Amino acid sequence: MNEQISARFARWGGIGALAVPLLVFVPAAASNDDEPEFNIRTLSTHADRVSGGDVLVEISVPKAKGKKALEITLNGRDITGTFRAGQTPNTLVGLVNGLVLGENTLKVEGKGWAVKPESLELTNYSIKGPIISGPYQQPFICQTQSFSLPAGLGVLGAPLDAECSVATRVDYLYLSTAGGGFRQLPSTSALPADVAMTTTPFVVRLETGTMDRGIYQNVILHDPTKEPAPSPFSPPKGWNKGLIAIHGAGCPGGWYLQGAAEGVNPLNTTRLGEGWALFINTLQHPSNSCNPFLAGEAAMMGKEHFIETFGVPAYTISMGGSGGAYTTLDIGDAFPGLFDGAIPTSTFPDAFSIANSALDGHLLAHYFTVTNPSGFTDPQKVAVSGYKGIQAWLDAANQAQRTDPVPGRVDIAGYGSAVWSPAVPAALRYDPVTNPTGARPTVFDASRNIYGVDTL
Repeated sequence: MNEQISARFARWGGIGALAVPLLVFVPAAASNDDEPEFNIRTLSTHADRVSGGDVLVEISVPKAKGKKALEITLNGRDITGTFRAGQTPNTLVGLVNGLVLGENTLKVEGKGWAVKPESLELTNYSIKGPIISGPYQQPFICQTQSFSLPAGLGVLGAPLDAECSVATRVDYLYLSTAGGGFRQLPSTSALPADVAMTTTPFVVRLETGTMDRGIYQNVILHDPTKEPAPSPFSPPKGWNKGLIAIHGAGCPGGWYLQGAAEGVNPLNTTRLGEGWALFINTLQHPSNSCNPFLAGEAAMMGKEHFIETFGVPAYTISMGGSGGAYTTLDIGDAFPGLFDGAIPTSTFPDAFSIANSALDGHLLAHYFTVTNPSGFTDPQKVAVSGYKGIQAWLDAANQAQRTDPVPGRVDIAGYGSAVWSPAVPAALRYDPVTNPTGARPTVFDASRNIYGVDTL
């Protein structure tokens, strides 16, 4: 870990107190070019994977004596007024809106500058996705009508379209000194008498909406009674510039669902009280969607939207336990640079590796318990299995359930094939006899866009 990040962790505390290993992903060093030129770079995401029609952009300009005219255009439309001086010398920063779906051209040109114009191609995708995860998984069950908001705010309501969209909403909650957790802020013009304090009043801005067909939420300290509306140019005063991506857990049953819960509550009093912001999407919860690449796409879009709303974080940390641990690590591997560090707990290998090793274990378990139940002693079974003990081996073998689409297969104790969420109608589910073309509940089918399909 470099000294700068170490110092920030020591100063801000909290995460370091967890006493778990921090994995740091080190970006490649930038190249230097002394030739006078304009340089355009996107700050909120990669230029070829913008979502939602807007992107935060930084333009570097050569040093020049006196004021010289500068023109910035998007698809030929003048947007120079969108930009303002950046925090780094000789830079301009702007939130560029109005991108069309597909290709867009952002161009900067100096009038009277001895510098050639520079342009950057921006590829914009729908906020509904997909960007890089491949064709939509079908069927897909919308669950906005079952998604509960905190503090008695009710549910999101029925989806607005086939992609499970809802209107984005912002709610303000506060932590009460009277106990009982978070309560709805009764007014955005005055604070209640029982509001708790941290570095600022403990008032949290909770944003909920849909992207990539999942339900996203982000939370951050923000006092609407005294502070301006958040923007990349006026971030909330209580934010320590740290961002945490959080993930759910599990895997079996995570098929063909939007998800009615995040899997982890983003209203983490400890982290929010330390100044961190947090974000999540229901598709980052393996019990909703056991597809790590789709989880990574949702996290990528969620971080982009956060930056375009609040500004660029100093660094982004990913956290999760069990299924959230392998989601953390899978995304870190597949999306270099999205996270600066990771704190996985109760770590497992990725869901696909668990399933593959379980297939071997299940074959052995079937042989020892069904085919030849009296041929081996327990110590011999353990020796053949390679595990420390029988229960550890059987627990691992039963994870083969996430590869088995056939319902009702029970051959060893604790094994249950074709694990489904009750939200998926039985009429949509695969059955080798009654519905051979139905949806198959396996890690292979959930990630078919990544691994491909055998057509033989």
